[in-house]
Amino acid sequence: MLKRIFLAVALLAPGAAGAADLPDRPVRIIVPFTPGGTSDIVARLLAEAAGPHLPRGAVVENRGGAGGNIGMAEAARGAADGTTLVQCAFGPCGANPALYTNPGYDLLKDFSPVILTGAVRNVMTVRRDLPAQNVQEFIALARRQTLTFASSGVGASNHLGPELLRSITGIEMTHVPYRGSGPAITDLVAGRVDVFFDNLPSILPHIRGGSVRALAAVSDRRIPELPDVPTFAEQGVQGMAIDSWFGFMAPARTPPAAIAALNAAFGRALQDPAVRTRMAELGAAPIGGTPEQMGAHVRAEAARWAEVVSKQGIRAE
Repeated sequence: MLKRIFLAVALLAPGAAGAADLPDRPVRIIVPFTPGGTSDIVARLLAEAAGPHLPRGAVVENRGGAGGNIGMAEAARGAADGTTLVQCAFGPCGANPALYTNPGYDLLKDFSPVILTGAVRNVMTVRRDLPAQNVQEFIALARRQTLTFASSGVGASNHLGPELLRSITGIEMTHVPYRGSGPAITDLVAGRVDVFFDNLPSILPHIRGGSVRALAAVSDRRIPELPDVPTFAEQGVQGMAIDSWFGFMAPARTPPAAIAALNAAFGRALQDPAVRTRMAELGAAPIGGTPEQMGAHVRAEAARWAEVVSKQGIRAE
């Protein structure tokens, strides 16, 4: 899905909707995570860049907790007039509705899509002395012995990526959750865990330094920074393209004219060369597109991960 959006709309010019369709107040962007992550940095970057195209600019508020659920629930109760947005991401707008019995919001009923803003590529890495040089050798090894995979927490893309691989191939692996990517990488480098699916920005220095090895791009195409690392599909495993994506949603019942104005403002921000350069530095690819395209993507992601969560019996509580 993201591949089609990347190819079709990443360079489209924004529409004709304007700031006159929004209230004369700042747009409040709720980021449902603590400050400092890529999603938060990109939200702040776009808030600043879109400011001149909004009546009173935009401000970012962090409301972290419960894997993003707390901020999502707060946004669902926000003003449905074009002045409330939430930074959607893989977890709260993809996997969480299936992972949590009651996340505190209904993803498909409580929100209106605005725009997909970007995505970060993921890569499958293993400890440097693991006796597997490619995905097929890894699968064969996993059939002979129990391997461990790290994650930054239940429901993260680096948790559900290996679970998807288990679902597709039938191999068994033991999940070792950590509190963030940093400790997981530390143990992967030390050889205390076997595999870690991570976002490119945090794992790339370790790949380049030789302390871990990359086996596959967890994407539909090779990662430019790792041109010699093949995708899963190139290695005979289909369905293993996972991007850590993000974008903006508004509370349901936000007027269509306000949605269009927000889409146009942030679409213009995504065309700003300085924004695109900064996103590239973060390892994030700008996307853009229409609210309808984001809505289709969110529905597809929710359905995809609900199937994986159900099949693998995963719960976050």
